[in-house]
Amino acid sequence: MSNASEFKTGWGIIVAATIGIGTSMTTMASYSAGVFLPSLTKTFGWADSQVMLTFMILFFGSSLLGPYIGTIADKIGPRRIVLVSVVGLAIGWMLLAFTNGSIVRFYLTYAVITVLGAGTLPVTWTKSVVVHFKQHRGMALGICLVGTGIFGALIKLYTFHMISLFGWRVAYVCLGAFLLVITLPVAIAFFKEPKIDATVRAASTDADTAAIPGVPFVRAVRTPAFWLLTTSFFLLSLALAGIAPNLERFWTKSGFSMSDAVSIASWYGIGIVVGRLLTGWFLDRIWAPVVIFGMLLPCALSFLLLAHGVNSFWVASLLVLIVGTSSGVEYDALAYLVSRYFGMRAYSAIYGGVFIGFAVGAGLGPFSFSKLLVTLNGYEAVLIINAVIVVVGAGVLLLLGRYPSFDGESSKRESSTIAAFRTQATSEAK
Repeated sequence: MSNASEFKTGWGIIVAATIGIGTSMTTMASYSAGVFLPSLTKTFGWADSQVMLTFMILFFGSSLLGPYIGTIADKIGPRRIVLVSVVGLAIGWMLLAFTNGSIVRFYLTYAVITVLGAGTLPVTWTKSVVVHFKQHRGMALGICLVGTGIFGALIKLYTFHMISLFGWRVAYVCLGAFLLVITLPVAIAFFKEPKIDATVRAASTDADTAAIPGVPFVRAVRTPAFWLLTTSFFLLSLALAGIAPNLERFWTKSGFSMSDAVSIASWYGIGIVVGRLLTGWFLDRIWAPVVIFGMLLPCALSFLLLAHGVNSFWVASLLVLIVGTSSGVEYDALAYLVSRYFGMRAYSAIYGGVFIGFAVGAGLGPFSFSKLLVTLNGYEAVLIINAVIVVVGAGVLLLLGRYPSFDGESSKRESSTIAAFRTQATSEAK
């Protein structure tokens, strides 16, 4: 299938995945939490860190459910999982409107959201994308994963205005309604099962499944590549997930009004869009670990600049844009790396396994960020720590070897840039 025909026949999958990932459980939680935070702390007297503990519930729960969701998606296909989970997630957000002063009840509601919304994780949406697109898989993932940036920025502004107009309880109902009115109809109309799933479901022996390029899950977890990916994305998500939901609080404490803080924070989502597209374009041309390392260095530098304080609205917006652009690497790179290093035989299950590291880091990030602010008495030390973690996390990926080939197919041509980082990597014919 040519590049043009891939996009011609797969545009509907990209549209559905873009909106689905952009309104997934983790995206909505990450981009709306900072907007709800002042209302919740004011209404119930909770500390910031108590509210941010919900991320540990969401992401730890996701880390446990991810591999199971992935395995089911490999067997029955992602479409049914997605449709049921979108409805479940909508109900979950609406349940938060009934929050009272009990922090335990608040946490239990988030536990329910985690179970109901686990099927909206990128592991399901990207399954159809990576199967359908082969020649331009990186760009296809980059396009559909811009959903986190587009809808992230939109969700921040949407939530802020709903709270301003109707209060935080109605705003939670509006989040659920958004899923039912926008995401669900698009998924029903355009999100199709990947063709490979018919083969997988029909397979009854190892000989049958061996026809699908890639390695089984059990063998994948025994490879160094699996653990390097898990470690790297744990560190990266630990550093990057902590900043996103705390942006509004960071800027209000830096002297900006809440309205300005939300406007500055919305540039993070715009940066995500830019980062996704740039990453997708580069992944199809350059060895992925080099792309990721190069994209994340500006993020580390921005953290250091933020640590020294910023008073200008536009400088603040620019730095948040850079951080967002670098953060846009994560989901795109995770899906791409899993498909390139492990193939498609057990893509969803392996993605779910690596996602455990990502989810644990993302769960700890917001809570740790808020807790360290109190312990270290300010943002400076926390941001410096984040900068170091980002560099180390990206550097771990440079230890990966060349892309393996499956079923005798040659790996994609690796850029000569690799040689500067890994001497054993050589250019291969496509």
